[in-house]
Amino acid sequence: MRIRAAQEFATGQGQTIAVIDSGVNPHPRLAGRLDDGGDYILGESGTTDCEGHGTVVAGIIAAAPGATGFVGVAPDVRILAIRQSSRFFEVELPDPETGRTVSKPAGDTASLARAVVRAVDTPGVSVVNISEAACFPASRADDPPDRALQAAVRYAADSDVVVVAAAANIDNAECRQNPEDEPGTLVSPAWFDQDVLAVGAIDVDTGEPADFTIRGRWVDVAAPGTRTVSLDPVGGGLTATLADADGERFPIRGTSFATPYVAGVAALVRERYPELTARQVIERIQRTAQHTAGPGGRNRTLGYGVLDPVAALTDVPLGQGPEQGSVPASEPVEPARLHDFRLPVPEDPVRRTVAFVGTGAGIAALAVTVLTVYTVRRYRRSKLSGG
Repeated sequence: MRIRAAQEFATGQGQTIAVIDSGVNPHPRLAGRLDDGGDYILGESGTTDCEGHGTVVAGIIAAAPGATGFVGVAPDVRILAIRQSSRFFEVELPDPETGRTVSKPAGDTASLARAVVRAVDTPGVSVVNISEAACFPASRADDPPDRALQAAVRYAADSDVVVVAAAANIDNAECRQNPEDEPGTLVSPAWFDQDVLAVGAIDVDTGEPADFTIRGRWVDVAAPGTRTVSLDPVGGGLTATLADADGERFPIRGTSFATPYVAGVAALVRERYPELTARQVIERIQRTAQHTAGPGGRNRTLGYGVLDPVAALTDVPLGQGPEQGSVPASEPVEPARLHDFRLPVPEDPVRRTVAFVGTGAGIAALAVTVLTVYTVRRYRRSKLSGG
């Protein structure tokens, strides 16, 4: 990725990235640059991460240099940690199809929408990282369950904040691979392509699309999603694995961890080119990607190609990008109209448990979207050390 070379031009100075995730634990390499954005799960702190997902994401974005040679994409950026989802918290909700009570991980598209609004309304935030996704059938495109989230990301774009979101991972349940022609699965918020920079994943060993990355006409760029190393959520060092809710460890891989590479570069671009609007930053990252052979330099697996941090911060490579200096129009899925939406109230995070899932460990599904406060029925916490 030539991250070190890119940092000769910018390091994220003066920028704040909101990481909307499972929280971010304090770490020596984030010292002095981690702010508490609140908690939509238990109304506690955004700087508490019991599963480690958000801490790993924040490390890829912002880790300061250390003796190991590992460094985040934007090591001078500030992180605003907002906790709104976690696999380690569960709530029992009614299944609208069967009427039975089912357990869901905490977080949903409604709480995510409120978290986006909160991030946008926080002074200094210029980029929002969403390493999460919700999937639902394309048959629901005319009546999607994520209207508030669409309104929230439109609000972000109109407020000059770049939203970067994961393209999601295949899980063979709700998040299924799309065919080459028409999608069977819609991925939120990635499918709101006019307002979101959606990120797929490549396998760093092969340079090819990762076997778990979901294709879609909304995918914009791709970044490394395998063999990830980042900050250890429970220590002062680094880690290449995370623990699930049962304490089993697994390699860090997924579109969740490709997304922060792109969010970090967006912060670098915002520092180097402060005159660019959020949509122009998105366009520049698309235009300078290592383009694919798809029509107009785009395909539905890697979008406009693999992220190129140096090119994004310098000149557009010759022969890459449209002649007129802007990317071709995308093929947006036609979502519900914005006039049907109401922007979520930018309330402070309060005790509120809902249902949503992240994409980092290969789990991404649309949970029951609820607007009512539910009481936590079960709360499971496993030590990230695997105990």
